[in-house]
This record gives sequence, structure tokens and C-alpha cells, in this order.
Amino acid sequence: MRELPPDETQPSGVTPPPQGFVNFVQRHFHYGWLIVFAGFFAQVISSLSMQGLATYATPLRAEFGWTSAQTAIGRSVQAVDSVLGPVSGWLVDRFGARRLMIAGTVMYLAAFVVLGTMQSLVEFYIACLLMGLANSLLGLLVVSQLVNSWFTRKRSTAMGLAVAGFAVSGIFLLPLIVLAQDAFGWRNTAIGSGVLILLIGFPIMLLVRSTPEALGLTAHGSEPASHQQSHPSTVGMTFREALASTSFWVITAALTLATIHQAALIVHLFPYLELVENRAMAGLLLAEVNVFNLAGRVVGGVMGDQMRKGRLLAIGAFASSLGLVMLSLWDSQLVLFVFPALFGFSWGCRTAVSNALFGEYFGRRAFGKIAGIAQTFAAVAAIASPFLMGVAIDMVVPYSIMFMILAGCTFVSGCLFWSLKR
Repeated sequence: MRELPPDETQPSGVTPPPQGFVNFVQRHFHYGWLIVFAGFFAQVISSLSMQGLATYATPLRAEFGWTSAQTAIGRSVQAVDSVLGPVSGWLVDRFGARRLMIAGTVMYLAAFVVLGTMQSLVEFYIACLLMGLANSLLGLLVVSQLVNSWFTRKRSTAMGLAVAGFAVSGIFLLPLIVLAQDAFGWRNTAIGSGVLILLIGFPIMLLVRSTPEALGLTAHGSEPASHQQSHPSTVGMTFREALASTSFWVITAALTLATIHQAALIVHLFPYLELVENRAMAGLLLAEVNVFNLAGRVVGGVMGDQMRKGRLLAIGAFASSLGLVMLSLWDSQLVLFVFPALFGFSWGCRTAVSNALFGEYFGRRAFGKIAGIAQTFAAVAAIASPFLMGVAIDMVVPYSIMFMILAGCTFVSGCLFWSLKR
């Protein structure tokens, strides 16, 4: 049995009863829901960098004369958080989620300060790299590991609520960022974002623990059991067992193919909407994406506890593929409003349900390592697709062709999800 991280160990191997603040929380609700809240805010921060970076593309190109491909490389550099998936899983096991998430919050401050003071393309890439490193410490993988450790019942619901922070940030904060860029300049907006992340995020991350056993609790939905029975290292597949299963590779391939369109659109959808409409309308349509993204994360999370997760993910992928085909074939303003709904809902649903899917198939024994390896494969798509689409834009390849290619990849992803056995 592995040892608990140093900030979560208990004397003599015996877990004491909850005391103080933990006892107060437990009288009103399970402490796991507080972990969901911390994960929610961590996702708010992630959204400010992942989605928020796209809002800086036009001001940066206007000031520095950079191409679409050059700015898109920044998002590819950001995707280092996916490459570091296995490392993040090991770090959580070694040091505990609280230390990682605090360090990630501080690193985000540094990233946005570098972004706000940069003078060259190299410094821009350094800022993006810092954002990626910060996100590897408090991003989706760490949040998913926390929720899977703290919940056995209502796992998809809890996951959906935790990752809803990403969409909530897109609905309310990203339009404010666009307004702030116009009112105060993009440099002041970037620095201010970093300062707010630290001031609000630091105290929230202090509440985090990697496992319920660290506080003398059991996972939500679990019956009280001995420490040996409930310890996370005894529940689920080993890393080797997961890699030997067909389901792992089907899920990994499906998520990788789905990541192609998701990563490309995170970078290029906002500039595309600016091109066919205007900056203000682009901001509103991006907000619409996040409204439906939020619905997908919350409603999809609840639905994931009621039906087969693979089938639900497949339906979402088919819907995204249909939306991309519509965007490619029909030059209509109506499509500009329909597509964000399809794309946003399926994206949100996939985020909530796919991470709960790993917990359902493989348990929490080696969740960080298993999900981290899958994330590493998806990282190839996350790094390559924004850059390749940026190159295509610079070569004046029609958006309609690029949208059809993305639709094809997404459709195959849906077929793989549908093929998953129980």
C-alpha cells in the first residue's frame, strides 16, 4: 500500500475522526462537495488561460504583426499540460493535490504577468508555457483525480459540477476580458487577471485534500469501512492491468480524435467569428458556446449517472460532427447560432462524462497514471491541430474544408465511444 502524500499523512497509520472545520462541514454536507467547489474554481482559472488566450490573438497580431500560425503555436505550447499528464499523476501521489494546486495558482500569476509585459514572440511562448505548466498542477487531470477519489456514487454529477467552472468562466469572465482589453488595454487586463487568480485562488486551494481517508472520511456513497478496505490504493485496476485492456485503448483513441476539433476551435473559433461578424458578436457567440458547455457539464454529468456513458459520449460527438458539417455547408447566420449550442453542449458533456468514465472502468487505484497516459495521446492532437489549422488559414485554405476535416475526425470518435462495452 502506498503512503499518503506528506501533507496528508496521519500518525501511526490510524485515521482520527474529523475535527474543527471538517467536522463543521460534515454536519451540513459531505466534505467531498467542498472538493467539488475547489475543482470548480480551478476550472475557472484554466478557462481564463485556455479560452481566454484566443481573445488576445487579434490585439497581438495588430500590435506585433504576427501571423495566425504564430499565435496558434502559443496554444500548442500551452498543451504541455496534456503532455505532462503522467507526471502530474505521479506528483499528486507524491506531494498531494493541495500543494500542487497552490503552486499552480502562483504559477498562473507569473504566467499572466509575463503575458502582460512581453515584447517578443519568444516571451509570448514563455507565457504560454507557464500557463501550460500551471494547468498541469491544477487542471482537469488533477480535478478528475480528486473527484474520482472523493465520490463513488453520483460520480458523474460531481464531475460535471466541478468542471462546470470552465464554462461559467467562459460565460461571465471572457466577455468581461474582451471589454477590459478594449477599455484598459490587453496588457493591464492580463496582469490584473493574474493578480485576481492569486488573491481568490490561494485560500480556496488550501481546503483541498487528495483523498477522503486523509480526513478520516470515506468517499461519498461508500459505506464506512476499515482503512485498508477504503484506501484508494486497494480499489480498481493497476496501471498494467488498464494498459492491457481493450477499453483503455478505445477510450484513448476516441478522446484523441475528439480533441482534434476541440483544440482547434478553442484557438480559431473566436477569430473566425470576428471575421464573419464582428468582435462584439464573436464575444456573444463565444458566451453562447459556454452557456451550452455549462449545460453539457451539469446536465451531461447527471445523465452520465443514469445511462451508459459511452453511448452518451457518442451522441455528443455525432452532434458536434453535425454542427461542423452545417458550419461548412451553409452560409447562414442561423448556423452561427446553432453551431455554438451543439459544440458547447457536446464539449461540456464529454469533459464531465469521459473523466468519470475512467473512474468507472479502472477505479481510483492508479487513476492519475491511467488518465495521464490517455491525456498524453490526446496531447498530440491538442498540440498539432491548432498549429496546422493556423498554417491552413495563412495559406488561405477555405474554412469550409477545415470544418469538414474536423467533422470527420469527430464522427469517428463517436463511433468508437458507441462501440464501448459495459
